[in-house]
Amino acid sequence: MKKEKRHNRRSQKFQKTNFQKQSRKSEQFPHFRKYYKSNHPALIVGEQFDEVKKIEEWKYRKVMHGYKDGRHNNETVIPNPNPNDPEPMNIVRRVRHDDKRNFSTWKYSWKYPKKTIKKSDAPRE
Repeated sequence: MKKEKRHNRRSQKFQKTNFQKQSRKSEQFPHFRKYYKSNHPALIVGEQFDEVKKIEEWKYRKVMHGYKDGRHNNETVIPNPNPNDPEPMNIVRRVRHDDKRNFSTWKYSWKYPKKTIKKSDAPRE
């Protein structure tokens, strides 16, 4: 009997809370976090709430070294925000979303620069 009451309270509480109205520390966007599924960093550009699954999600863009993702050109960032990596960083233009549990709770200290270079202007090696 107690377990049912506790479960009902949880579901009622979850239904009453609104994702946008919750009082929480606001995040600064964009920032970098580790994406556990790929074990690479990801550029977090926003957050959203999935009404169907009832989960909070990050909106993110993949980070890689390749100039292309499939047939699409990536955004090249020079210099690389990661000081330990000499190669330029490429960020996929498509925005994806995934559950917040798949990302680290900590952030990388890297800063996303305002100015980026197009693929045609990027130096080739």
